[in-house]
Amino acid sequence: MLSFILLALLAHASPIQCKHPHSHPHPKINIIILAGQSNMAGRGGVFKDTITETLTWDGMVPPECQPNPSILRLTANLTWVEAHEPLHADIDYNKTNGVGPGMPFANTVLNKDPNFGVIGLVPCAIGGTNISQWQKGELLYEQLVKRSQFAMQSGVYRAMLWYQGESDTENQQDAELYKDNLKRFFSDLSFDLKTPKLPIIQVGLASGPGAYIEEVREAQLKTDMPYVKCVDAKGLPLGPDGLHLTTPSQESHSAKCWLMLSLGQNNTPKDIFILAGQSNMAGRGGVNHGKWDGNIPPECKPKRSILRFTANLDWEVAREPLHVDIDVGKVCGVGPGMAFANEIIRSHRSGTGIIGLVPCAVGGTSINKWGKGSRLYDQLVKRANEALKDGGGTIRAILWYQGESDTLNKDDDETYKGKMVKLIEDLRLDLNLPSLPFIQIALASGEGTNTNIEMMRKAQMGIKMKNVKCVDAKGLPLNADNLHLTTMSEVKLGLKLAYTFLLSFSHFH
Repeated sequence: MLSFILLALLAHASPIQCKHPHSHPHPKINIIILAGQSNMAGRGGVFKDTITETLTWDGMVPPECQPNPSILRLTANLTWVEAHEPLHADIDYNKTNGVGPGMPFANTVLNKDPNFGVIGLVPCAIGGTNISQWQKGELLYEQLVKRSQFAMQSGVYRAMLWYQGESDTENQQDAELYKDNLKRFFSDLSFDLKTPKLPIIQVGLASGPGAYIEEVREAQLKTDMPYVKCVDAKGLPLGPDGLHLTTPSQESHSAKCWLMLSLGQNNTPKDIFILAGQSNMAGRGGVNHGKWDGNIPPECKPKRSILRFTANLDWEVAREPLHVDIDVGKVCGVGPGMAFANEIIRSHRSGTGIIGLVPCAVGGTSINKWGKGSRLYDQLVKRANEALKDGGGTIRAILWYQGESDTLNKDDDETYKGKMVKLIEDLRLDLNLPSLPFIQIALASGEGTNTNIEMMRKAQMGIKMKNVKCVDAKGLPLNADNLHLTTMSEVKLGLKLAYTFLLSFSHFH
């Protein structure tokens, strides 16, 4: 009942007083600080009225910017209210505010990770301000610290989004000093907020009124500080003034900011695992008669510390079905990947605390379709390399479940072992990881005869190479098609893979 009353209060935008940390009904608000100048404050939808000759906001609020009871805003009077556009109306009060990146960012976070919790936006941006006005001791700096510290009474800092620098493009000296001033500002702020690992996501300029835009952009893109990431806004459409981002542009770079945040709250590199093979790796748990039942066991629940590399080469919070955009044209369900990742996290033996899963499996594929030079091979190598670029990390292992399609033909069975050895050698060479752990799964089933299936299993278990292990799936219950593992079998397989990895590869401990 209390939760219902709270939601009702928020739905009517009633202010929630926050004079004491225990007075707020949310035990922990995820605090996002919004700072900088006009493009952070928001000028999306602001135009010059030709009749009144004044700047006016068109009032258009796209779906990505709609209010949400789980998104709060700290007002100028230090009260929490349900957030809505324009977020900076009472902060950058001498200007006409419109849509900024804050609301689409917050909505994207909640859409990508429904378990993220309540978000508290702390608007601090002021249009037309120079980096010198944000230095320690200046009014804007002190206001930012005061508002952030007050917000901290109700939650925990998650990140600061910073978009500033346009005003520093007008003077050569300002542009030349920008990098040093920016780094000093970031360092002082992290120190004064007592959060040395505060994630800061800054935006590389899309525009500026002066001649030194590229000098400021270079300083932003090469800040080279721990826990500071840069999202490049260059090329995003601008309004008629040639300076401020349009409403759709604000939505676009907010999504980029989310991707930076989703890499981990402190930008920690990931422990990357490649999932490859065919349908039982892609996941058919819970799939019957061409439909997935949608059941997700506790071992496969999403966590913010488990990410998935999408078909579009972006990181997002992982959830079942992991291969939904990879094994296209098929109905995917539960596979072993999420149970594996959750067990690694639960063991507290992850090197970074963040797992990055790279799905590559495609149902119905024979070993010949995975050989070097094939489309599937090249895609696996490309996705693995792109995963390393985007946020960094280390490829810890390849998890491989394949061979069912090769049981149809005795000749394929007989040549399988040699082709598998060659595949492992080629992948290690092309990924430049000569000792890369490779955990393959001995078949639980196959499309061919029992004799052929046993020949295949013998070939799989007979591979003797350094850092190659085999997990036996024989005996795990199958779906009604007698080919694919059930949901709980996929969970058990994921746990087996995790135990094998943790026991066999000490460099991970």
